[in-house]
Amino acid sequence: MSLYRHTTACRLLCAPCRDRYTRSVYQGILPDTGAAHVSTVGKEQYLALIQEDPTVTMDTSTAGKTSIKFGKGSVTVSIGTAQIPTEIGKIDFEVLDAPTPFLLCLADMDRLKVYFNNTTDKLVQGNIRIPVIRK
Repeated sequence: MSLYRHTTACRLLCAPCRDRYTRSVYQGILPDTGAAHVSTVGKEQYLALIQEDPTVTMDTSTAGKTSIKFGKGSVTVSIGTAQIPTEIGKIDFEVLDAPTPFLLCLADMDRLKVYFNNTTDKLVQGNIRIPVIRK
């Protein structure tokens, strides 16, 4: 699923795409219903985003703040934090050296008072309705 980009501050939200998450194409942000309590992104997708928006930076002083384990894989430690301005608010993403998209955690969705309406395929925040495009 992906949200259409409405403004330069908005970032796409999307479902897994056939392309892997490399620095060549920014794939957007995936609402994540997984167990992680922080929003995360792989380093390559972070690099793809900064090609589109060079104002986005990574705070490397937070390296090691978060450890994430995907499935039965090994633990991955964050290498920094990137604050991304979006149409629904600013989101801090822990940057990982892992091949993953931007994953928006439920805790951040709760903090931002955002929910996914699966009957209309829209993210909803108050009066804001953001269309979600299934890929």
